[in-house]
Amino acid sequence: MAPTAHSPKPAGQATKHPALAMLRGALVAALVVGVNAAAVSTVAAGLRGLWGALLGLLIVVVFSGVGLLALHLSRKTSPTMQLAVAMASYTGRIAVFGGLLAIALSSDSLDEHVNLTVLGLVAMVVVMGWMAGEIWAWSRLRVPIYDLDKDVTA
Repeated sequence: MAPTAHSPKPAGQATKHPALAMLRGALVAALVVGVNAAAVSTVAAGLRGLWGALLGLLIVVVFSGVGLLALHLSRKTSPTMQLAVAMASYTGRIAVFGGLLAIALSSDSLDEHVNLTVLGLVAMVVVMGWMAGEIWAWSRLRVPIYDLDKDVTA
């Protein structure tokens, strides 16, 4: 089957960087959902709503994006090391997020300028969009079930 104009890769070619492909799909979905949520939030809650929505979008993109980038950077290691990197990345991101959340909730200045309810709602909606984009991108990857380049030893 010959490649078509809309498909730059020939059929059957494996995706070289699946984490980056998933990051691309998730980022596009998150930005579409986040920008729409920011527009609705601005109409509903004014400038404080806009800042809350943008901050919620930023938090989700950074938090989730760092995880996929960590997996991409560990792609050439053993599966055990990839699992360790994924777990360490997640644990570290949760710790940083928890610390930032504690600081944010005790800050009167943030409460003045940002609608925290909008921030939380937009963050949840953007997470759903991110996950949908990531799943959509994953479902279109070409991941081989075996490696034809390795010699078989029997």
